[in-house]
Amino acid sequence: MRLEGIQTGDIVEVDRKGRRFHAVVVGPAPGGLALAPTDRRVSFHSCHSREVIGHWSKRGRPRETSERLRPSPRQLELDL
Repeated sequence: MRLEGIQTGDIVEVDRKGRRFHAVVVGPAPGGLALAPTDRRVSFHSCHSREVIGHWSKRGRPRETSERLRPSPRQLELDL
């Protein structure tokens, strides 16, 4: 997997030496990423690009507005 789109704070799934685990990206490391594993039993704190299996981006909360949400016309239709 390419590491270009992975930023600090993102969550990655890593397969290192046959062990799969999830970790939060702390920053770049020489040849890969510096990690903070979500499971305390995991002792790996870095990985290479070929070891990254999955990637989830960190997103902020959706913006809050004072407007009420309006249902779409199709949402109110009942097909009987």
